[in-house]
Parts: sequence; structure tokens; C-alpha cells
Amino acid sequence: MEEFEKIDRALRLVERYEQYLFKRACGVALIVCGIVFPSSALLGLKAQAIAELLNMSPEAFVAFIPGMIMLIGAAIIIYTFISTHVVTSRMRKASFWKEAPHMIIMFMIWFTSFFLTNYVPEPYTMVSFLWAGGFASLLSYLVLRREPAHETYPEFLLIGFICLVFSLPILVLRNTPLVETLTLLVFSASFVTGGLYSTATASKVLNKSDM
Repeated sequence: MEEFEKIDRALRLVERYEQYLFKRACGVALIVCGIVFPSSALLGLKAQAIAELLNMSPEAFVAFIPGMIMLIGAAIIIYTFISTHVVTSRMRKASFWKEAPHMIIMFMIWFTSFFLTNYVPEPYTMVSFLWAGGFASLLSYLVLRREPAHETYPEFLLIGFICLVFSLPILVLRNTPLVETLTLLVFSASFVTGGLYSTATASKVLNKSDM
């Protein structure tokens, strides 16, 4: 019986360490999203003015600068989750197959949410990015919560709350440049806040006592 308890305690520790790594990776990914994507969008919106200063065509500027920033951000996110998977797969081979369904569902949620913004009419197109981020975050929270082995991820609730609540006052504005700027600021602030919360609370998973 004592050996069984030791094995059970070891398995719980491995599981908590996996949750810690995933929560930390999630925090890094959210922070990167909060910095990279709004920055790329802002550069895209200001492409005409910036391209003239650099003596470039707007098309070339958009393809090079914002495009490179997006690629770098995507590479950081992919590397973060791949390195996390490498560590966890060494501890437990089933780790990837356990997480794969959740990752696929979450990818589809986020892809679909932002894809639908293409069909939002003016003048609500810009603020619809906050709706997409907000609803995708809330749905991601529900997906992760359905898995008993997962920790809860209130950072997604935090992001969803910030995006959806702050989209309401922006919705009534009619100054297009102001709407664009505020939308990007709120989007950035929500994801960076959620990411910082995730990384700051990741260690609490390891300190959770066995029941």
C-alpha cells in the first residue's frame, strides 16, 4: 500500500509539472500575441505613411516589415509549445495524444472567430477583432475546463472580459483612427495582462498539495 501511494504521488507530481509547463507556455504565447499582432496591424494601417518615409511601396512594406514580425511571433509561439511537448513527452509518451484534441478544438475556435471578422460590415470591422478575441478566449476556457486533468485557466476569462467589456464604448465612436488605435491598445493590453497572469501563477500549480 505504501509503494502504491509513492507511485501515485510521483504520477501526480509529473502531471502537475506538465500543467506548469503548459501554463507557462500559454503565458508566453499570450504575451507574444499581445505584442506582435497589434504591432503588425498598426504598421499595416500606417503602411502608406511609413512606406513613403522609407521610399518603399506600401505593398512591399506590408509584405516585409509586418510580415516578418508576424513570422517571428508565430515562430516563438510554435517553439514554445514544441519545447514544452518535448519535455512532457519524455516524461509521459501519451502526453501529446492527451492534449491533441484540445489543441485542435482551440485552433478551430480561434481560426473561425477571426475568420468571421471578414464578414463584419463597416464601421464595426475593427472592433470585431475584440469580439473575436473575447469569445475565442471564453470558449477556450470552457474547452480546457472540461478536461479534469487540466488546471483552470482564468487568464482566458480575463482576456475575454477585457476585450468584450471595452469593445462596448469603442463601438459608439465614429472617429475611425481613434477606433483603430483603441482597438489595438485594448487587444494588446488584454493579451499581455492574461499572459502575465498565466506566467505569474504557473508556479502555484507545482505548490498545490496532494489530496
